[in-house]
Amino acid sequence: MDVLLAAARFAHYAAAIQLFGVAAFYWLLSPLQGREATRRTARITAIVSSILLLVSGIVWLLAATAEMGDGPADAFNLDVIQTVLGQTGFGRIWGPRLVVCALAVVATLIRADWAWWLVLLTATVALGSLGLIGHAAIDTGLLGVLNETSQSLHLLSSGFWLGALVPLVFWLRLFRDPRLEPIADLTLRRFSGLGHFAVAVLLLSGVANTWFVLGSNFDFAGTYEQLLLVKIGIAGLMCMLAIVNRYVFMPRIPHGGPGARQLARGTIAEIVLGMGIIALVGVIGMLSPT
Repeated sequence: MDVLLAAARFAHYAAAIQLFGVAAFYWLLSPLQGREATRRTARITAIVSSILLLVSGIVWLLAATAEMGDGPADAFNLDVIQTVLGQTGFGRIWGPRLVVCALAVVATLIRADWAWWLVLLTATVALGSLGLIGHAAIDTGLLGVLNETSQSLHLLSSGFWLGALVPLVFWLRLFRDPRLEPIADLTLRRFSGLGHFAVAVLLLSGVANTWFVLGSNFDFAGTYEQLLLVKIGIAGLMCMLAIVNRYVFMPRIPHGGPGARQLARGTIAEIVLGMGIIALVGVIGMLSPT
């Protein structure tokens, strides 16, 4: 069940980040004219992400139930599932989260443009509430609140940065149309400006999270710490790549320059690195800090 749980965690984190990112990019950053050109791809991305979010959330619950119970057979035991949902800290958060995930699916299926605010709202709750489980729940009192807040900010800032990269790749195609180039440029600059803030929050909350979980007890021989170092290393590569994308490729975009193609390739590379980080998060969350 460990492999299934790790896979469910990876899919759930990835879906939550992607749903939040596409909703924020489309609803908050995109001018109305640009939405017309990217509505179909944004909607498909949101629908797929929301369905994966709900399905992986259910699988995560079943896998966790099997671990808390007496094995795989208990994964489908309604009495054990009810016990997990009603009498464990994980379950009391996970039950309402699954309702939110279901609402997210419904919101993405509504064709009206106004429904995007509902997609963004449900995605924000679904992603941010992941900061209330796992290692975020190890502290109590004020320290516990600060830990959970830091975890949630870390998730939401990563959702804005990493989750917006997929819609950004599609958005860069608008530079091929001279009529849409000003709109595409405006959106790109909005994302770049807010992206700097998101990365700053991501890095600061990441440092805080490490301190909350490990304090001064960092053991380089521990599996948890070693995987954490790998995660930090990949995040560092993403930051360097983001700097190249912003300050080398982005200025080459105007007037049909090669920057849009170069930025698209650099963005895809960021997405690949980001998937590696999410995979590590799925595994790290299952380990006990040493």
